[in-house]
Amino acid sequence: MAITVSTAAALCSCKASPSDFTFEGQLVPSQDYGYKVGDTLTEAFKAPDENNPVSSDIFFADPTSVEYDGRLYIYGTNDSQEFDKKTGFGSNSYGGINTLACYSTDDMSNFRYEGTIPVCEIATWAGCSWAPSIVSREESDGKTHFYLYFANSGANIGVLTSTSPTGPWSDPVGGPLVYNEMEGLKDDPVVWCFDPGVCIDDNGVGWIAFGGGKGEHQSGLMTGNCRIARLGKDMISIDSEIVKVPTYFHFEANELNFIGGKYVLTYCSNYEDRSVFPVTLGAAPQTCSMCYMVADDPLDADSWKWGGEYLTNPNQHGYPFSNNHSHLQKYGDKYYLLYQNVSLLENMGKLSTADGFRSIGIDLCEVDEANAVISPSKMSDAGVEQIKDHSAFEITEAETVHTTAGLKYYTDEEGSLFVTSISDGDWLEVTNVDFGSGANSFAARVRGRGIIEIRLDKPDAKPVGSIQFETGDEVLAISGALDKTVSGTHDLYLVFGGSFVFDKWQFAYTEE
Repeated sequence: MAITVSTAAALCSCKASPSDFTFEGQLVPSQDYGYKVGDTLTEAFKAPDENNPVSSDIFFADPTSVEYDGRLYIYGTNDSQEFDKKTGFGSNSYGGINTLACYSTDDMSNFRYEGTIPVCEIATWAGCSWAPSIVSREESDGKTHFYLYFANSGANIGVLTSTSPTGPWSDPVGGPLVYNEMEGLKDDPVVWCFDPGVCIDDNGVGWIAFGGGKGEHQSGLMTGNCRIARLGKDMISIDSEIVKVPTYFHFEANELNFIGGKYVLTYCSNYEDRSVFPVTLGAAPQTCSMCYMVADDPLDADSWKWGGEYLTNPNQHGYPFSNNHSHLQKYGDKYYLLYQNVSLLENMGKLSTADGFRSIGIDLCEVDEANAVISPSKMSDAGVEQIKDHSAFEITEAETVHTTAGLKYYTDEEGSLFVTSISDGDWLEVTNVDFGSGANSFAARVRGRGIIEIRLDKPDAKPVGSIQFETGDEVLAISGALDKTVSGTHDLYLVFGGSFVFDKWQFAYTEE
């Protein structure tokens, strides 16, 4: 029978309470079409009990993030664009990357893939999009505006704007915001005009740091290629002189934070001789590590003071040596350090002979806000703890996952995102799903033919229910009863057979 939609009721802890599905329209009951899941499950490239890397199926790097409406949105250079073009072989040249990838989360364990931002289709003057930095601010129209800065290779820096963290985006300048031929740089250009780092201070004023590289006649200790400027009130113009930040061993990967009334610039150090580092500042940073500087006044070069090294190269944390980039984000009452390494590529092992394809991880970072001091942090497979459970009774996008095995993504002409490339034995995991006092039915929006099995706590567990379907070319919501009422908190595994695309899912406790 069809199940009529109604508003979900609150759950009590004593017994299961009615909680109907909240999909639009009516649901189509599951039927037995004879589909089965194969005996062999697809291999995952991220362990179900580990939180890093963020994505188990997308390579992205150079992290930045912004909080909005309780969710954390993470953006990065879309390395998967080159990986897919080269079918998993060869080196990442970076030159073919002209999109950014985005994920979001509200629990720091399950991440929703928000798709890619086609930067160079929007900013048609640009050829690449690397190393984004994003900030947001409520403007006079009462809306929150998002400002997404990106590097057009090493040539210049652009900015996209939107009133949503997921777009649509526009190019308000129609060209680069920062470039070596502009006033303030043309007489003293940087080697690489890239890697923007942006923050907004407590007065609502925006700031941008940028630059990198080392010229033939420049000092390896003080290259002079790190610059900072105040942004205009519109956030899409430069409104001050461009000042050199006296950084030590500066190379790339600029990001800015405003902490405890101070401006904190983080960056990746270079590969130059460390013996020239001033002994009065303590130990020299290691090669290709993340360092920081602190200032009270960004435009006063003398105000900038050495903060130290806070994250060594991935090879000091059990991963292969690779380039380095991090972003510091306060979310809730904790500081998180977003960083990159090649752990996902390593997890693929012999299935890929590619190199240089990076993935983003997250660990906690201790920050003394009163003094703007960042303590040394780490990279790990374990990552951070989930900060809240995921409700089984909310409609959940299929691309919200902790781990996937064998899946890819598809965006239709209307911009809706689906999980696709589903074959027998593929699966996804969502951690710490709260079934409250009980759920006895499951529904999913799908298109195609196949089966979804519901398993708890491990991917090869005995199913507690399933749905089967043949929808033709329509996207339909299919519902089915579970074999038993499920309560409490469990890691959820949805295991697939057949060939279909998957949009959303939801549990309910239904009464006939």
